[in-house]
Order: sequence, then C-alpha cells, then structure tokens
Amino acid sequence: MLYLRTIIACCAACLWASCAMPLAAQRYASEPLPAPTQPILGSPQGPGVIDPSPAPASEPVTPAPASPSSETMPAPSTGAGTWAEEIAAPPGPYDSLMELMRPGVTPETLADSIDVTPPPVYEWYQPAYWFGPTPWDAGVQLGINGSEGNNSVFSMRTGGHLNRVTDRWKLKSSLNYNKTVTNGIQTQNNGVHDLRLDRVLAETKWTLFVLENFIYDEFQSYDVQLSLNSGLGYQWIKTDSTDLLTRLGVGTLREFGGVEDDWQPTALAGFDFTRQITKMQRLTAKVDYFPEWEDFGNYRVLADFGWEIQLDQPKNMSLKVSAIDRYNSSPDGSTPNALDYAVMLIWGL
Repeated sequence: MLYLRTIIACCAACLWASCAMPLAAQRYASEPLPAPTQPILGSPQGPGVIDPSPAPASEPVTPAPASPSSETMPAPSTGAGTWAEEIAAPPGPYDSLMELMRPGVTPETLADSIDVTPPPVYEWYQPAYWFGPTPWDAGVQLGINGSEGNNSVFSMRTGGHLNRVTDRWKLKSSLNYNKTVTNGIQTQNNGVHDLRLDRVLAETKWTLFVLENFIYDEFQSYDVQLSLNSGLGYQWIKTDSTDLLTRLGVGTLREFGGVEDDWQPTALAGFDFTRQITKMQRLTAKVDYFPEWEDFGNYRVLADFGWEIQLDQPKNMSLKVSAIDRYNSSPDGSTPNALDYAVMLIWGL
C-alpha cells in the first residue's frame, strides 16, 4: 500500500512540473526584471535588509538574460485569430510571398502579374503636356441629305466638338456648319462656333466663365457676328447622370458687315444642361439670352438641343439628332428666326 502511494505522488509531481513550469517561464519572460538591490550586512537593522539606494556607478549590474523558453513561446493573441493564423497570413508586403505558396505559381509568373509600367512621357506637341493627363472628349460629326428628280436638293451638315472636364476646369467647344443647294442655287450657308470655359472657385459651386460665340451666315444682314462674354456661373446639379450649370454675366457684341458695325454692350443669362438617360442615350441643351444694355427690347437668343444615341458597333460611333435655333429681335430686314436641324453620325476620336 505504501508502495502504491509513492508511485501516485511521483506521477502527480511530474504532471505538475510539465504543466506549471512552461506557464511560469512564459509569465516571467514577459514581465520586466526587478531592479537589482544590494544587502547591507552591517546595518543597524541587521543582515539581509534591502538598501533602497542605487548601486554605485563603479559596480554596474548586468541584468540576467531572458529565459530561452521566452524566445520560442508565442505571445498570447489579442486579435480575433490565433497566433498561428497571423503567422500563416502576414499583412502588407508579405502578400506577394504568400502567393508563392499557391499551387502552380512560380516567381516568374508572379513577377509578370505585377504592373511595373512607368508613367507615360508626353511630348510638347501633345495636349497632355500642357494641360495634364485628364482625357479629352473629341468627335467629328457628319450628316448628308439629298434628292434628285423634279428638284435637285443637296444638304450637308458637318462639325465637331472638343470637351474636357477636370476638378478645376470645364471646357466645352463645338462647331457646326450647314450648306444646302437647291437646283444649283445655294439656299443655306452658315456656321456656328461656341466655346465655354469655366473655372471652379475652390470647393464651392461657383465658377468664373468666359464664353465666345461666333456666327457666320451668308443670308443675314451681317457677314459675321461675334459675341464675347464673362461672368459668374453656379453649378446647381453635378452627378454622374445630371449636370446643370447656370450663367450670368456681361459682354459685348459686334456684327461685322451689318447695319451697326460697332461694339454693343450686352448682358448674358443662360444655362447648360446634360442628362444621361441610359448608358446609351444622352440629352444636351444650352440656351443663352443676350439683351442689349441700352435697350432690353433688342435681344438675341441662341438655343442648341441634342439627343445622342451610342451605337453598339463600332463602339466609337453614335447617332445624334440636333436642332439649333437663332432668334434676333432686330433682324434688319432678314428673317428673325433661323432653325437648323439634322440627323448626324458622330465619330469619337
């Protein structure tokens, strides 16, 4: 019976040593070592009393090295996963190393998947050299209509656009030219150029703008009509599908070759509107009202409406239904209203 009790006591001691000793080593390895102390054997308090004063500088005390078990024992996990998961999936730049552990992945295939393409270098003759890498939206349009029979009619409309939108600038420019010949007689010959440049003011919805409008019409009382304006704009709506910008400013107008061949001060009120109906369809509209400062009863209105439909093939082609209306309250013997409408193909550059 005594022999059996001895065996049980030895087993319990071994079990305690195997469980408690590693935990104690881990605990004492994580705790800082206590400051070294020096006993004063000859003190009145007697031997073995701890002296609170620091040790002399001539006798530096070297701290005892940490237990070897503390270097191999993992620290307790404080996150959601275990320490083994953290080692198996390290964050940051080690992700590329972990990719090598996937079957079929070699250092060569991994290097090919990393994009090391240097940034493009632009030459002085490229627009991105002067204006930055923001892309430009450019296109050329063409529409033709004709008939042969009792009457011979040929009508053509061509032009293009150049747009660019950044965080600070918005540029919209368009050119349209119309020509119609009926029975060998030219009955229509005009062109309209429109340029709008807006500068966004800091983080506000206000903009400073410059607007230029150039009109050539062979069948008007003038040869060329030029309008220059500037002022303030306000961005009412700016989303991925809707863009509404209003303008209010002042400017000047001159009709070269007309009855009044001099500069006339004018005011300006107008808006630009764009609506992306679907992924393939878009509506555009811009209306500008130009009254004269001396007499608001004399005014001009220029309106441009468009409906664009993106074609599936080719992808850079679209169909556009366009209408441009020009009204002049004092036409000087000509028709006050001129309306040009057409259906055209637009080739995006």
